[in-house]
Amino acid sequence: MNDKIIELREKLVELSKDPIETRKLLDQLTEAEIDQNNLESPFHVGKKDIVETKDGNIYKLHKTKGGYLLHYHGGYSVLVDERMISASSALQEIMDGVPADVTDKETRDDVQLMLDAAEFIFRLPQFIFSNPAVTLNIATMGVQYMNLLQKMGEIPTEETENPEYDKFIVQMNEMMENFAAGLEKEGLEYEKRNGISHGERKEQADKGESESKGEGEAEKGN
Repeated sequence: MNDKIIELREKLVELSKDPIETRKLLDQLTEAEIDQNNLESPFHVGKKDIVETKDGNIYKLHKTKGGYLLHYHGGYSVLVDERMISASSALQEIMDGVPADVTDKETRDDVQLMLDAAEFIFRLPQFIFSNPAVTLNIATMGVQYMNLLQKMGEIPTEETENPEYDKFIVQMNEMMENFAAGLEKEGLEYEKRNGISHGERKEQADKGESESKGEGEAEKGN
């Protein structure tokens, strides 16, 4: 409760002939009002609904009694019902992290990379609208995928032969490669505009390497 609510409650208690009973009724009234507000809210996740929480530095992932709440500190949140099996499974894997029985470092890094990629997909809507080209590319892939699902009447899987799906994946990979190349070009142009030169960095690195090599040879000569 905030200070204003506490102040009003105490004033009502002072006017009452039975302070104890009044506080009890006020508590019941507050709980009833909260329940009513929750019922009227399109989406609501209270503290009592949260089963487990994972802190991801820039986000917090809450496992709830009915699904998952992924909340980014910037103000963007994703609420996923447990009936959305694919999305819920991905969020549960992010919640669990790399399995403890995976001991090989390279394998652990690969698993972590996949988990980071899954989390990044949920984060995508935060920035795609900042670039019309990015928005159009992602929207195009989404529409093509939805059209494919409607045409096939089922979700394609790796276990069955799906020529249409395979063709779509190839086209999407080509689009993503072009998209990545375009982003890289934009990044280089941004660095150029802001005076960031990889050439200078390379020259400095080569110079440092040459100096170190020269010092090493000098020590051998001594």
